[in-house]
Amino acid sequence: MTQGITVMLNEHDSDELRKQVYSIITDEIERARRDTAIDKQYLKRKDVIKWTGVSGSTVDKWNIPVHKIDGITLYSKKDIQKFIELH
Repeated sequence: MTQGITVMLNEHDSDELRKQVYSIITDEIERARRDTAIDKQYLKRKDVIKWTGVSGSTVDKWNIPVHKIDGITLYSKKDIQKFIELH
């Protein structure tokens, strides 16, 4: 059986620890948001695959409209969501 450890901190150190934990958590949330492309309106094909959890061939079969800018192919998240809702 394991026993817990109690750490006594003065108010200043407690506040500093709280700030550090908060900073770590917010950094990790931001990283997760970037990694999942949650805030992006348009996605590259590899991000569509990651976001939807389907294979590249499935994305191709869906025949979702794309936007090409300077040779970069982008998919609208709204178009993907509409397609999924209709099928």
